[in-house]
Amino acid sequence: MMSRSFKTEIPSGVRDLMPGEAWCKRELEREISDIFRAWGYQEVVTPAFEYFDVLKIGQRDEQLDLMYKFIDRQGRILALRPDMTTPIARLTASRQKRGPFPLRLFYIANVFSYEEPQAGRQREYYQAGVELIGSSSPEADAEVLALTVEVLKKIGLQNFKLSVGQIDIFNGLMEELEVAEEVKKEIKTTISNQNFVGVEEILHNQKLPEKEIDKVMQIITLRGSRRELESIRPMLTSAKALKALDNLEEVFAVLTDYRLDRYVDLDLGLLRDFDYYTGLVFEGSALGLGFPICGGGRYDGLLGQFGLPCPATGFALGIERIMLALERQGHSRDFKNLDYIIEYESHRRLEAFDKAAQLRAEGHRVVTRDRRSGVRLNSEDSMFSDAKVITLD
Repeated sequence: MMSRSFKTEIPSGVRDLMPGEAWCKRELEREISDIFRAWGYQEVVTPAFEYFDVLKIGQRDEQLDLMYKFIDRQGRILALRPDMTTPIARLTASRQKRGPFPLRLFYIANVFSYEEPQAGRQREYYQAGVELIGSSSPEADAEVLALTVEVLKKIGLQNFKLSVGQIDIFNGLMEELEVAEEVKKEIKTTISNQNFVGVEEILHNQKLPEKEIDKVMQIITLRGSRRELESIRPMLTSAKALKALDNLEEVFAVLTDYRLDRYVDLDLGLLRDFDYYTGLVFEGSALGLGFPICGGGRYDGLLGQFGLPCPATGFALGIERIMLALERQGHSRDFKNLDYIIEYESHRRLEAFDKAAQLRAEGHRVVTRDRRSGVRLNSEDSMFSDAKVITLD
């Protein structure tokens, strides 16, 4: 028999939101969605679970083990969505393949991953993001970066930075070295874990010339401003890597015209954690947090796996992480649940209800209370503390 204490518990990695927390989350989501709409993006909604064979596209092998999977009554394997980019790629290829392109879509949704719970990340967590589908131009990449900055600024976040990398600089380097695919994956994972000592060990194990190892290490540890890009151009011989470098230069030029380049830094060791990324990638960080608050990039090959070859780019914001960053930076949203409390004697109930309806029509939040109920309202409770009391005796 289930114990009484167990009935009140919830699984590890999920959480309840109390009225103030839920209100802050909804307000933040409303602000973000208003900004997305102002930039011409339209909202879409996809199912919380889909076929596993669909959702596994673009995921690394180790990420597949973190997906919540189950079997329906027909024996088909389903899974809870671990991100929103793959479902929107599927939606676009099946429902909007005729465009019009470029297609600008946004979402606010919960996603799931069986990770160890930590600050700002649970096993069920919330994201808001956009996908810009149908354009391969540097302007599209810059628009996504500029929109990210716009959101973070307008919701009140301060002291944040976006770090930008380019997957094809890394891919070009690996082509130059002619390393095996499994070695490339190992190096990529090690870089993603910020273990640069481990990267050097892997390269040495491949018996590569010391000069080549030094070149790789210089490039993947390069961080700083746009000006740093030209320092690596003489080191690159791969056409793919040089094209990627040109792409970064062009994106930074567009960001300069947005007057937002001061919010963006270079980080060529940034590769992100999904296999579907193909070009520019980025992550956002905020002062006081030891983990990213947002991230995204270009994924030109993903929609082709659903039968619609099409370039695309986008990003996602972690709602809980942004709430935590705002809290640590001292930016709070005042939670005010009620504007008016109407207390009435029974013979004035009709008048009380009419008054409440009038105030609600004006946009106020109102509760009514029959004074015979004997319920006393605690004026120190945040739910009632700022409410005006109207008494009808």
